[in-house]
Amino acid sequence: MGGSTVQDLLRAWLKVSAADRFDEATRQPREAQRQKLLEIVRRGARTAFGEAHGLGAVRSVEDFRAAVPVQTYETLEPYVDRVLHGEADVLTAGRPLMFATTSGTTGSAKYIPLTRAYLNEYAHGVHVHTYRIFADHPDILAGRVLVSSSSDVEGHAPSGVPYGAISGYLARTQPRPIRRFYALPYELCKVKQVEAKYYLTLRHALAADVRLVVAPNPSSLLLLAEKLDLWAESLIRDVRNGGVNPDFLPADAAADLTRGLRSDPARARDLDTLRRHGGRLLPAEAWPNLRLLSCWKGGTMPLYLRELPRLWGDCPIRDLGYMASEGRAATPLVNAGAGGVLNVTSHFFEFVPVEERDSSAPTFLTAEELEPDREYYIYFTTSAGLYRYDINDVVRVVDFYRETPVIQFVRKGQGISSITGEKLTESQVTAAVMETVEAGDFDVRHFTACVKWADPPFYALYAELGDSMTRDRCMRFVERFDAALRVGNVEYDAKRESQRLGPPVLRRVAPGSYQQLRERRVAEGAPEAQVKLPQLATRMEFGDDLVVLEEIGFREQLAA
Repeated sequence: MGGSTVQDLLRAWLKVSAADRFDEATRQPREAQRQKLLEIVRRGARTAFGEAHGLGAVRSVEDFRAAVPVQTYETLEPYVDRVLHGEADVLTAGRPLMFATTSGTTGSAKYIPLTRAYLNEYAHGVHVHTYRIFADHPDILAGRVLVSSSSDVEGHAPSGVPYGAISGYLARTQPRPIRRFYALPYELCKVKQVEAKYYLTLRHALAADVRLVVAPNPSSLLLLAEKLDLWAESLIRDVRNGGVNPDFLPADAAADLTRGLRSDPARARDLDTLRRHGGRLLPAEAWPNLRLLSCWKGGTMPLYLRELPRLWGDCPIRDLGYMASEGRAATPLVNAGAGGVLNVTSHFFEFVPVEERDSSAPTFLTAEELEPDREYYIYFTTSAGLYRYDINDVVRVVDFYRETPVIQFVRKGQGISSITGEKLTESQVTAAVMETVEAGDFDVRHFTACVKWADPPFYALYAELGDSMTRDRCMRFVERFDAALRVGNVEYDAKRESQRLGPPVLRRVAPGSYQQLRERRVAEGAPEAQVKLPQLATRMEFGDDLVVLEEIGFREQLAA
């Protein structure tokens, strides 16, 4: 079977199995969403949650809303704990295949039970996205696709069921016709050492004609470019000789980690010429047939996106889609913008206007009721046992595709900061500071953490400190604060480990600064008794008008 035939068959399979059904549903989103809701409810009717909430009697969206109140992870956690310990038919029918892990608001990780039905829902959106990319850029399939993924087996629940990343599961179970076009082996997602993983990613990529690069966070693309230049000499040597520099090969490396990495002197000469001519090796030159980058473009991502052309050339960028472990909500169909068409065939969605978030009786809307240029909180109902789930995300309706809204992620909701996907909450910051203070008897009077843009971005902890806080004690405090955050938030830890987040700094502010902030709030009309100064600021501008006496942290050690 010729290569072109395989490409044609793959496109045809994606079209028939996913894209056509999705496209047709966008003409009648109300009916598509009703059918999806009833399908999910019917599947969960005989579970412990379903019986407790009368899902068996649900026949409409109105029935569903009357039966099930809005859920958070905290309300679902008792059910999840039962599933983690092996009980069946709790949130979903049967037992999950795995758990997806993501950061929780109370400091511990969240575990999302992933069923086959849910993974099919999730993969459906991936396949629609993939088909539209291949349809718009048909010669991508003449080369290879570079897709980053994380391990789907990070550990095991008490029941023995694995937990990890959905991306790793999809990499392991992707259909054989798709797998042959991927530049990276599945085994790479299991490599724990960050530097080794980046090196091996680049080594495999340099052995391929990469035409599409998929990485959720554009900061990862910047880091790959930096590592390509840093390790250019070693990588070129590997391409020339074959194999991998043993310094970057884990001791327990699987055979597939180096399979296919043969000697290619001609490719090595070309890469070396590019490096010598330009003084560095750039991705745009290393992969001249690159047709598309796919990554997140909404929220805070423009801070990274503006740097990509310098390293990756004028390659177009298509948003990867609004997605999380809790669900895949939107699929971009074009390169322009950061919006995606609501995935009306994947999950059931509800929306609340942002101005009604704190209302005692907020208005819940479905897809066909949304208005353009309005912002909404989004709620998920999925086959992973999430019912009317408040993910605390704000989205904006930027357009309509046929009758279905095109939505764009705007920001995390109340009390959450997430510039690289760390999803840091105020409660986590508070807990980390208090744990550090109590363990080391540090004199911290007031504090506010705020993310700051840099390369890489980092968190600044503005604080009023007592006189006993010498510079050495401040250094120990900020190191322990960072360690506490890493323990308390799995996403923050992952971003620090991958170098997408830099270490935090402590910014010591003048005495009386927080009293002045309080007085300013009162002068602006806030009741004095109700003034609550944030311990996590979601605006980068926080601290711009504070008097900072000194900045302390191990960022300065890295720069030394």
